[in-house]
Amino acid sequence: MTTPELPVNGTTQSRRPLVTILAPAFNEADNAVGLVGFFREIRAYRPDMDFELVVVDDGSVDNTAEIVKGALRDGDVARVATLSRNFGSHAAITAGLALSRGDAAITVSTDLQEPVEAIGRFIDAWQAGNDIVWGLRQTRAVPKGVANWMSRKFSVVFTRMADGPTFPQEGPSQALISRAVIDVVNQMPERNRNVMGMVAWTGFTQTSIYFEQLPRPAGKSKWTNKKKIRLVIDSFVEFSSAPFLITFLMGLGIGLVGILGTLATLLVALISWTAPVGWLLVLSAVFFFAGLQLSVFGGLGEYTWRAGDDARRRPVFILRAVHDSGVPATNAAHTGAVTARPETTTAH
Repeated sequence: MTTPELPVNGTTQSRRPLVTILAPAFNEADNAVGLVGFFREIRAYRPDMDFELVVVDDGSVDNTAEIVKGALRDGDVARVATLSRNFGSHAAITAGLALSRGDAAITVSTDLQEPVEAIGRFIDAWQAGNDIVWGLRQTRAVPKGVANWMSRKFSVVFTRMADGPTFPQEGPSQALISRAVIDVVNQMPERNRNVMGMVAWTGFTQTSIYFEQLPRPAGKSKWTNKKKIRLVIDSFVEFSSAPFLITFLMGLGIGLVGILGTLATLLVALISWTAPVGWLLVLSAVFFFAGLQLSVFGGLGEYTWRAGDDARRRPVFILRAVHDSGVPATNAAHTGAVTARPETTTAH
């Protein structure tokens, strides 16, 4: 990443890069003030950069957006967007990318689980020439258990089967995304989305950093098991046909076993002059194949539903309001795809 330049009276002039700190938020009133404080710590930690804070309130009912706006002071360049309802964290990140005006955007958690020095290493890796910098957790703040194990295994399986070979097997927690990648992702129309998978799919030059994930200072995670399961399904449907390939191969294998079993049963019956295996074997086979057929139809339904969802072209998110605080340097890389007018409702 080279230092951005602007045309000035027919010449070029170096400028300080503008970095967007992007935080999706859902019912994070307990951490809202801390998020603004974290933003100021980042500015103090990297005085060689300009920063803007973009907070997307994903339909909170605890006045998260109002608390963030109340915590802002002179010198804080920020955009606080409120969605019309809860669309999910990946839709909120999508809205934040559309509002971003930076040369790059770094996603952070509103529950303040990333150390400030990790932000500095994101920026260093970007300045070294990488368009995508994955933030990987060296240690996780969540307790070890089934959910943690399943999260790790999902990333490994997804990397091997999905159309996005650069997706980290460790499972990215956050990411820095350059303006070039942001502009590409903003053009993608998928409604059911894994934003990190979409970023990985774009290619570009990528690297990773590791950091120690910090415990939440307050509140509980809103990343429920239901949302995790939905993300797993969305990820495979959007990026992989592997479930159908696996089912097809299973069908061939089971069909071969069925043929061999039938031939063996008939051969034994002919040799021993006894009746073939009775009703219990038949009933078991019926249940097994009925379950296999239902699973195949269910998988087809998931793909068909999402194809129909995309065909309907409903917006990924709906902005109810956008509040601007402060003005970024006039040399900001991008004005933001969404006009920030508090009285306007905008769908994307």
